[in-house]
Amino acid sequence: MNKTFFKKVMVLLFTTFSINTYAWQTDTTLAQQYNEVVVKSGSYKVYKNIKKTKIEAFWKNINDTLQQQKQQLIQSKTELEKTKQRIAEMETVIKESGSAKGKLDGLGTSIKNSADTSIPWGLSILFGAALVFVFLRSRNALNEAKQYNERYDELNAEYRDFKSKANEKERKLARELQDERNKIEELKANKS
Repeated sequence: MNKTFFKKVMVLLFTTFSINTYAWQTDTTLAQQYNEVVVKSGSYKVYKNIKKTKIEAFWKNINDTLQQQKQQLIQSKTELEKTKQRIAEMETVIKESGSAKGKLDGLGTSIKNSADTSIPWGLSILFGAALVFVFLRSRNALNEAKQYNERYDELNAEYRDFKSKANEKERKLARELQDERNKIEELKANKS
């Protein structure tokens, strides 16, 4: 009796877990779900036997997909309307700026602006003057940098000379010191 009870419990557990894992598997596309529901279902004579749960899940997925598509369509339409409004506003701004070109409202008359030609010439003269100024300043800076480099090279050469002379003096003093130490050692050796 224990063996049969154990077998029944095992079969029950196995079917429960297999049903749960099947329920967790979600087909990604409607075509795959259709294939699972209709094509892979059992047949009786000419008729297909389709499980009602599979059909209901398939229908739910179709409705969910359609709802998502409808929401995306509504969002696209609202964005399109906003874009159309922006385009219309920009077109009116462009038309207004085009009609105001060449008029001086303070005088009440339409005058062709001589500013149409004088502003670009004025700006080009201003930029040219700025360019000349920058060129002269950079040339002065380069000359100063050359002078500083020359001074640095001179100081560096003087420092190398000083260093070599100091090394020679140090060696000379070290030799004299050693000579004096040697003399003292000889005197000590002679006394004893």
